[in-house]
Parts: sequence; C-alpha cells; structure tokens
Amino acid sequence: MTVRPKAWSEFLEQLDWWIARHGDAQVPQVATSCAGGVDYPLGQRVKNVRIRYRAGALSAPQIAELTARKGWSWDGYSARSTKVWAVHIAQLQAHVDEHGTLDGLEGIDAPLSRWLRQQRNEQLTIEQRRELARIAGALEERKSRHGDFIRALRDWIAAEPERDAGDLRYADTHRVGRRSVPLGRRAAYWRERYAAGQLSDFEIAALDAVPGWDWTPPTRRRAASAAMAD
Repeated sequence: MTVRPKAWSEFLEQLDWWIARHGDAQVPQVATSCAGGVDYPLGQRVKNVRIRYRAGALSAPQIAELTARKGWSWDGYSARSTKVWAVHIAQLQAHVDEHGTLDGLEGIDAPLSRWLRQQRNEQLTIEQRRELARIAGALEERKSRHGDFIRALRDWIAAEPERDAGDLRYADTHRVGRRSVPLGRRAAYWRERYAAGQLSDFEIAALDAVPGWDWTPPTRRRAASAAMAD
C-alpha cells in the first residue's frame, strides 16, 4: 500500500507546522495540527506512517524526507514526554498570564484546549497533576459546575448577615436567575470527591476560601449554641 502524493504532501505540511511550533517531529498520538486553519489528526497519521514503514510500504524518498526532519522517530512516541509536556504547560501558563483565566482557550488555541482536556482523562503522575494544579482552572472540568457552585454558595452566604458556609444544610437550595441550585446536595458531592482524593489543589483552595467551609458535614450551630447555654 502506498501513500497518495496529495495525502503525503498534506501530511508533510502538517508535520512541518508541528515542527515549527514545537521544535521537533515528536508528535503525540492524540495530537492534532491546524496548518491552513484546518484541524488535522496528525498524531494518528504519524502512527499510520510508522505502520506503513514497518510493512515496507514507504518509498525510499519518503523515508528520507521523514528521517531528515528534526526529532523524527520510527519507534513511536509517548504522548506525555517531558519536552512536549513542558511546552504545553508553558503555553497554558502564558495564556493565564495574558488573559487571567483559561476561559476562552478553545477559541484562541483549539489544539492546546484539546490537549488539556485529554490530560484530565489521562492517568497522570503525581508531579504532572501538581503542575497542572498550579495553573488556575487547568484541572477544573467545566461540566463539573465547580465554579457555579462556589458563586451560588457565596451569593447564598451574602443574603443574610453573619451567615457562612457552616450554616448550610443538606436540603438548602438557592435560586440563581431562573435556576434553583441544590446547594446542600452539591456541598455533599464536593465533600465526597474530596474524601476520595478526586479534587485538584485549585478546587480545594477555592472551597477553602469560602467563609465557614468545612470538609466534614457541619453540625447544627444553633443546637450546639443551645447546648452550651444549658
């Protein structure tokens, strides 16, 4: 099986785009490129080319073209190599430094946003997870509503003088616009995730910063106060 000339030219164009951006041809299997503004499954194409190479399906000129490219390897490549990981971490931090948040990353740098989503689902090392946790919001899944919960909880606290998160009960809800947020149940959910070690350092710090927040279900303060009075 041979690679069609047009497809081969497109592959080399996308590979060169990657090299210009990342410094070498060490492409993670899950990586995409976007030379010409079009998303291209570069990592998967690299894998396919290596398979064709091992099957003897690449021509001598094609082999020479790839071998001449910086960092090219016929043996495969780890998606979380030290070099590529460091590059992406630096890019994420630069985005936060410039914009103050990771919100909007998808529209500004779609490949980097996809890489970040992939890392959240990977079995990361402890150090890699710590590196991501140092970047505000990097480990926060948007679907988790972590930020929405904190905003609703702070709004609930502000509604009454001297109230804090320690006064929250399981059945308590709070209306935000047209939505009724089950604050008590959400609080229990985040405590369960914390107990299971499933929260990032960023998520833990954000909840710790809420007045009166405790990682164990709070006792009824009024009952405790009454007991002390007796």
